Amino acid sequence: MANSYPYKKWMSETPYIDRLSIGEIVWPGAHNSGVDRDFSYPPHIAVISNWVVCQDGPFIQQLNEGVRALDLRFHSDEHWMGIKKFHTFHGPATGRSLSELIKSLNYFLDENPDEFIILDMHELKALKDGAFDYKTFNTVIMNELGLRLIPKGNKHLTLAELKKLSNKQRIVLAAEWHPDFNSPLYWGGISHEWSGTDITSPNELKQHIARTLQSPPSGPMPWSLSATSYGELAGVKRISTELNEWFGPTSGWAPKCSIINVDFFGDSSLIDYCQELNMSKGLTKR
Repeated sequence: MANSYPYKKWMSETPYIDRLSIGEIVWPGAHNSGVDRDFSYPPHIAVISNWVVCQDGPFIQQLNEGVRALDLRFHSDEHWMGIKKFHTFHGPATGRSLSELIKSLNYFLDENPDEFIILDMHELKALKDGAFDYKTFNTVIMNELGLRLIPKGNKHLTLAELKKLSNKQRIVLAAEWHPDFNSPLYWGGISHEWSGTDITSPNELKQHIARTLQSPPSGPMPWSLSATSYGELAGVKRISTELNEWFGPTSGWAPKCSIINVDFFGDSSLIDYCQELNMSKGLTKR
């Protein structure tokens, strides 16, 4: 089974990556990571699954296969109490639960204690009209993941320095500030660079990426490049050939990136490219 996931420990097995800080690393990211093909959807969602499903397998599979930045959108459902309130979503589809995410993270990090993970809380909203239950969400996160969160004040530290400070703090939790979801452990919202339109052909996406990378965001905070394509009839597209071309070792684009946020990431060689690039960045860092 271990051989099925050669990238399960890719960060801890990458020479020189420890010289880099969170904001200097190039992260392989899963777009809409909570909505995948292995999840069971009701019939009215199953018929439009090509429009809403963005990954092949659940959180634990994504982590085992090398994803280290999870793009997350959560609903709070007032029909439930506590942790059961919270499920991922994409459009009309409800996906995997916060409970499953937390179990997956704890299991994965217990097995792989020197891997680092970004949780990008991209969108938090109520299931229907009303307000997202930030207070309960905050309580659950702090109770279940608090010991694993890297404080925002440590964002300038290298991975080596973070490991020296703690053998547990391996998760960056990024979310927009809210008075009921506010802690020195939270990093603030991650900036997303996307094409601005739901229908984006591979060629239009390539132009968007080229424009973005002419003057990419900079600083200690990670940012996310949306490298996803949607067709008018096909829905979410698998563009592994394009991703391998755009972010491969000869393209020059990947070194300018922070989080490369993709659909069906397992189809591409993105993990290989990120591992090689981060090793090179660490080796040459002064």
